[in-house]
Amino acid sequence: MGWLFPYGATRQSLVEDRTKAWERQVGDMLVRTECLKHCVRGGRFRFVLWTVWRRTFVVDGAEVRPEERWIGCDLMQYSRDNQSFGYKDMSEAEHPFYYSVPLSYLQLVPIERFGGNEEWRAIVGEHHRRQAEKRKSRAII
Repeated sequence: MGWLFPYGATRQSLVEDRTKAWERQVGDMLVRTECLKHCVRGGRFRFVLWTVWRRTFVVDGAEVRPEERWIGCDLMQYSRDNQSFGYKDMSEAEHPFYYSVPLSYLQLVPIERFGGNEEWRAIVGEHHRRQAEKRKSRAII
């Protein structure tokens, strides 16, 4: 999927829109999707929005399908041409080439229960290990 630039979107309004809960009625089933956690990594005009999502399926107050969870990765940037912020959405399953997702997000979406991309998660762990080493070496100087 390509980039989407909603008309007049500001950084704040786009993040709010991309993390907003929603629900749909599908026959007698209520499908509810909510963002459990989100954070922004990067600069002022180009950044990554990391999200953890939960989807439930309920009929008459009872869960009828197992809960789903996944990690989202939205690349966001400002476009001078559109004079607004836009995004390109991806999920862990697509192996985004971004690894700054907080490690706690991986714990919220255990791979054993909800699936995921083992290779991507291993690289995320390595990224955080290298970042910790960099911080440690700077502190020594």
